[in-house]
Amino acid sequence: MAKNNKKKVAKTKTNKVVNVKKEENFLDEKPKMEKEESTFNKIMNVILWIVLFAWMAVCLIDFYKTHEEQEPIFCLKKEVTKYDDGNVKSCLGLGYKVYHYNRKSFKAIEFGPFWSKDRSAEEE
Repeated sequence: MAKNNKKKVAKTKTNKVVNVKKEENFLDEKPKMEKEESTFNKIMNVILWIVLFAWMAVCLIDFYKTHEEQEPIFCLKKEVTKYDDGNVKSCLGLGYKVYHYNRKSFKAIEFGPFWSKDRSAEEE
């Protein structure tokens, strides 16, 4: 697109000639570059992505172990609740809980968010 460099002229009531600036065409202008990110912001961005991927890896590894009916690897806190007909082992991980039900009424392994509760305790 060729730019029109002609100046527009307008007359006022007193017949004075006034230059009128042409409105800028936004399609002709190149977008302004944003400020460069600071080194600190770049480093923090990389660190946060590494932490996020590491946390996802921990959760997926323990989920896979639980799915294969094995003990999770990354447990912060282990507890065993004993009942008359068996026990329930719980493992608190980084944002999740694993329950291993070993009771006469049912046997199962459950993987869920950290706020989940022992389902066998709710039944009694």
